[in-house]
Amino acid sequence: MAKNLLKFIPNVFTREFRHHTMKINKNVTLLSSRFDNFKFNLKRGKGHLFSYLMDRIRWHLYPRMKIVSKFPTHIDLELANACNLGCPMCYTVTDEFKSKVTKTLMDYDLFTKIIDECSKQDSHYSIRLSWRGEPFLHPRIIDMVRYAKSKGIKEVSTLTHGGFLDPEKFEELLEIGLDWLTISFDGVDETYEQIRYPLKYEESVNKIKKYYEIKKKHNSVKPVIKVQGVWPAIAKNPEKYFSTFTPITDQVASVPLLDYLRKDTNIEYIENFTCPVLYQRMTVDASGDVKLCFNDEMGSVNVGNLNKETVSQVWRGEKLQKAREIHLKHLGVKEIAPCKHCFYPRKTQKNSTEVDGRSIIFDSVSNRSQTVGT
Repeated sequence: MAKNLLKFIPNVFTREFRHHTMKINKNVTLLSSRFDNFKFNLKRGKGHLFSYLMDRIRWHLYPRMKIVSKFPTHIDLELANACNLGCPMCYTVTDEFKSKVTKTLMDYDLFTKIIDECSKQDSHYSIRLSWRGEPFLHPRIIDMVRYAKSKGIKEVSTLTHGGFLDPEKFEELLEIGLDWLTISFDGVDETYEQIRYPLKYEESVNKIKKYYEIKKKHNSVKPVIKVQGVWPAIAKNPEKYFSTFTPITDQVASVPLLDYLRKDTNIEYIENFTCPVLYQRMTVDASGDVKLCFNDEMGSVNVGNLNKETVSQVWRGEKLQKAREIHLKHLGVKEIAPCKHCFYPRKTQKNSTEVDGRSIIFDSVSNRSQTVGT
């Protein structure tokens, strides 16, 4: 019965919608079952399910129809652009990043200014309090979550390596209304400890178990907890990864190993590529500069600054519109520097594996090594 029911679930809730059409969420492979992913989306939308459905429709439809909304439906706010780890596949360990990006934390007054504007826009749905660095390095992250929720932001999320998060902080975040927590967790046992040094595998797993217990104690589905890691690390023992996290989280996923170190040379691009991101989301770094895209990790293209401008002015401004026009001509990778290094326009190849008795189809970037390093 459940299998038949899933045939009638709106496309925005299913992996098939993303798998068979334009790659909107290109780099994510969901290891959880289709039914568990459906439940994950219901939990995400709890309390404002209609708004969530409309947001998912806009998220998929606007890039395909090339609709520039009055206001971005989602904004990434970088609370900190530094990280205390040195994961070998991350751009933050490169000399280029260290030379181009000055370590800073987002000013709290700037944050509230942005949230105040977002709260007045019906079409705005979500913010993510993270980008390149570790958000829990910001001493006021809990105040920021509290402020955003008090202003009516429907979905407030963050992504973390989890090293600075503990059960006490998690419980406070639950109580003030954090909606979604993603924890980067690359592999199991010694693989995790080699990549995420100096974090310890058992300690990190046990903390997530405690978060699950806290949610049960409060009888709360939020924050939904997603665990994800790079596929080459998970691939060493995918069954253990899946069986470890499925009982204590809401979703388990993998991402491909991307060229964040910028060492790839034989790059193959998709023909007639048009970027979906320019119609979906805005990325604001810790200083207030608005970057072209969340894939511009080196921050090479500024399209505005929210210390001086509003979100609306930048979103519908000349610089972003010019980038959209270039992509409409399928010239992004030729004329816009960060697009040449982005994973969205790169060709991928399909691979398959088996997890929990199910065949999982995932994409890996063509012509690149899938070795993480140490």
